[in-house]
Amino acid sequence: MVAAAHPLAVEAGVTVLRLGGGAVDAAIAVQMVLGLVEPESSGLGGGAFMLHWSQEEKKLRAYDGRETAPAAASSRRFVDEAGKPLPFMEAAVGGRSVGVPGVLRMLEMAHRRHGRLRWAELLQYAIFAAEEGWEMSPRFHAQLERETRLREDPQARALYYGADGKPKPVGTRLTNRAYGQTVRTLAW
Repeated sequence: MVAAAHPLAVEAGVTVLRLGGGAVDAAIAVQMVLGLVEPESSGLGGGAFMLHWSQEEKKLRAYDGRETAPAAASSRRFVDEAGKPLPFMEAAVGGRSVGVPGVLRMLEMAHRRHGRLRWAELLQYAIFAAEEGWEMSPRFHAQLERETRLREDPQARALYYGADGKPKPVGTRLTNRAYGQTVRTLAW
């Protein structure tokens, strides 16, 4: 997980702790909000690691939520017909390089063992922000300015870019109802 730099993610984590949740509960709320407000760094489609220290047991546990290769992946996936490696951008951008996400499974495993609050309660912060909106941060805006391919995606363009093809201004109120619906579905 990326450090919670965005104020909305920090607020979600602090609120969970104030409600009696533990560190794992707060990390779940933070992760779900970060997937919305800093999707370039952290999200549902990616992976993460988590370390959890149990003071009571004096035990450190590691949770591995890294992406894995799809079952049908082969060593030929990143080479051309002549067996030569594909150019980086051709290999890295698009479906060829997509792994099976692991972050949600990891969070769910850690929550089952260490969670204090209900799973659905932890996801409400991300759902609310996705549906009611959040302000584009300077950090995310800068990432969008550097990004060259995202604006080619119609859904991303509608969410993050203006009619001129440039990122919407810092402070613009954004909503992502599709993300909210996805998280709502996960909030069993």
